[in-house]
Amino acid sequence: MRRRAVSTQELTRLRGALAEDYDLRDYEVDAGPKVLRITGPDIGGQGRSTLSNAAAKAKETRYASAELLHGRDGLAPSPETSGTRGVSNWAELWPSSRAMASYFGHSVRMRSVDAVEVNCGLGTAGLGAAAKGARVTLADSNPEALRFARFNALQNGFTHVRTLEFDWRNDRFTDTVGSLILADVLYEEANFDHVFRMLKDNLAPGRTAFLAEPGRPIATSFFDALRKTDYRVRLDIERVQDAYSDNYYLVHVLRIKKDK
Repeated sequence: MRRRAVSTQELTRLRGALAEDYDLRDYEVDAGPKVLRITGPDIGGQGRSTLSNAAAKAKETRYASAELLHGRDGLAPSPETSGTRGVSNWAELWPSSRAMASYFGHSVRMRSVDAVEVNCGLGTAGLGAAAKGARVTLADSNPEALRFARFNALQNGFTHVRTLEFDWRNDRFTDTVGSLILADVLYEEANFDHVFRMLKDNLAPGRTAFLAEPGRPIATSFFDALRKTDYRVRLDIERVQDAYSDNYYLVHVLRIKKDK
């Protein structure tokens, strides 16, 4: 089936609707053979953005701690976000999302694979999979996140990508969904059980869950628990620059496979 083309008029209309509610910021994200165009709220803007000023303040503090950088490559500590989760987490272009998009572009065959990105935010990681031919569902509990995720899919020409309002902590898929994409979901211990539940209930046999984690200390206990399971796990590293500073992050990308 041929995909429909997205008209300039449609994109202009959708972007205009977003611009009525938010100051917008555009990014370019490496996804292998394709450079993704990603649009999100300008979280540091002082105009129409409805995001909390507290989020912007927290980010300023994060950048002010440049003296914590270590190593010759200017690598930063993990992007800790206490105090900002639930305020603007969906609106930021996180290092893990960029790393996952790049990883799909350079390292993974995704053609004709069904995949769901959980807690998708702007949709960056899932769109990296779509750029390699995956049939992607972008799922998030926040309708505003899905507005941006849908626009980002269309402005990259991915009319086959669908969005789904889905709270991964409380809602349930009734069956397997193919592959799972989880970019930076281990920021609190309460999420660990949800990840393991989705691996058990929703990862199709023979398929892979892709999990990106930017080096948060709290994730160590999750990795310890994962090693005790029967899943086959491959660990890779992606080095990506922060979208809001000159910092670089080493992001762990795990391929978690359920055997048939």
